[in-house]
Amino acid sequence: MEKGFTWHKVSDKEKQEIKEQSKHLLEEFGSKLEKIKTKEKHFESNSGTRQEGDGWETDQEFRDTMLSNAPLVDDDFIIAEKGAWKR
Repeated sequence: MEKGFTWHKVSDKEKQEIKEQSKHLLEEFGSKLEKIKTKEKHFESNSGTRQEGDGWETDQEFRDTMLSNAPLVDDDFIIAEKGAWKR
C-alpha cells in the first residue's frame, strides 16, 4: 500500500488482503470471546420471550432525546427492524 495518502483507490490485491486480515481478526476475537465465562445468562421462557420486571426511572431529557433521534417511534416505543443487520 502506498504511504502518505489518506485515500486511494484500493486494488483487487489490497481488497483480498483486507478480507483475509479481517477474517483472521474476527476468528481470533471470536475464539477469545468463547473462553469468557460469565455468571449471567440470557433467560427466556418457552415462548421465546423474557419475563418483564419493574423498570427503572429514566431521566426525562435523556428519554426525550432518544425518542426524538429514533427514525421510527410509536407512542413511547422505538420501532426497529429485527435482525436486518444479519443479512
